[in-house]
Amino acid sequence: MSEATMEFTTSGGVTVRRTSQDATLYFPGEADVRNCDDLHALSRQLLDEGLRSLILDLSDCHFCDSSGLNVILRTYVRARKVGTLLSVRLPEQGMVRRTCSIAGVTRMIPVEFVHTEREGTPVVRKPGR
Repeated sequence: MSEATMEFTTSGGVTVRRTSQDATLYFPGEADVRNCDDLHALSRQLLDEGLRSLILDLSDCHFCDSSGLNVILRTYVRARKVGTLLSVRLPEQGMVRRTCSIAGVTRMIPVEFVHTEREGTPVVRKPGR
């Protein structure tokens, strides 16, 4: 029997998909000062609910400024404090991946890279460490 999944989207375009123990927080197309408070509040709320794991999914995000990076890093610090496994899902190519790499996100937090096959199906791969 599979576990029930709940999904909701905020007015700011942030989507959360979760089960009782795991959640994915989907960043919108642009993660910046306009929505970082919403992203941070949701990530904090999810972590405070005692999740086993949380994925910050930026695979559809094409712009992430320092406000978005701040959300990722603050979530990382909080996840470590509460004992939740955190990972980040990034596009395999593009500015968001480069920005996260330069900021050190890809060295601190487990990362999954997503690319789209020719048929349009996203493929997630975990890099070798």
